[in-house]
Amino acid sequence: MHRRSFLALTGATALCACATRLNTTPTEAADLGSPTTSEFIVDQMSQPGRLAFEKVVVADWHFPNTTRPPGGGDWATRELDAQIYFYAIRHPERGLYFIDAGMPANYERHMGPVLRNAVRDTYDFSLRVSTDVWVRENGAPRAAFITHLHYDHVLGVAALDRATPVYVGPNDGAHRNFFYRFINQPTREALEGRSVRTWRFASAPDGGLAALDVFGDGSLFALHVPGHTPGSTAYLVNSTQGPQLVTGDAVHSRESWTGELEEATGFEADLAQIFASRRALQALAARITGLTVHPGHQSLLAEISRE
Repeated sequence: MHRRSFLALTGATALCACATRLNTTPTEAADLGSPTTSEFIVDQMSQPGRLAFEKVVVADWHFPNTTRPPGGGDWATRELDAQIYFYAIRHPERGLYFIDAGMPANYERHMGPVLRNAVRDTYDFSLRVSTDVWVRENGAPRAAFITHLHYDHVLGVAALDRATPVYVGPNDGAHRNFFYRFINQPTREALEGRSVRTWRFASAPDGGLAALDVFGDGSLFALHVPGHTPGSTAYLVNSTQGPQLVTGDAVHSRESWTGELEEATGFEADLAQIFASRRALQALAARITGLTVHPGHQSLLAEISRE
């Protein structure tokens, strides 16, 4: 039986009259990515991978039990042990890129008092490795491909050179939510003065996902998975360790991917759409042999979460 849950900061839909935009940074059309099909993706994922792939555990945090959303509702709550990640991919010709961006060492400086206190006290946040330190030891990326513009996925770009472009899904910054007035400052500051480039997805086929061949060689695909935010984007990597699927918060947790839990955070642009995107993502994943799935804030295998 499915369980239902809010992860944190629930009740946003009841407060939509006071909604704030996620981000207002100007964007331009992406200079990468050509439309492709699920058939081409499945074929390419059966070929030997070319990209080196590293999952970096940036931080641990814990979401406690919270009360039901204002006015009740169907969504119960639960505790969640979670992590923040970014993913380093190295193309043999093009070099190093990030999927999501981790957190800078000075992450608290970018937060207002409400978010800073929540991270310190409510979420028991503990930084493992900052983006700054990782870049200093391993090299800087040529670009960052962001799953969506929430601070825990994008704030690490503040540690990158200002010339580093950032790629995001369509209309992500236009999403409005009451709680963005408390949590959108880090996103705003991380993207200020940067080149933010929007993926140019075509219309999705019925029951499927709009997809882009990012480098034009079948090594990396961007998949439009709207719902959590309008521009939410998953990334499918044909790596030397086998196919890797980075879901972003289209799928937050281990239980969400396995079907034990129907989850939401209170930030969703469209709950029906997030479930539709998840079904389409799982249908594509089922066609790819040897796929490893990386949910937004947990690993599927318990031992991986102890890295």
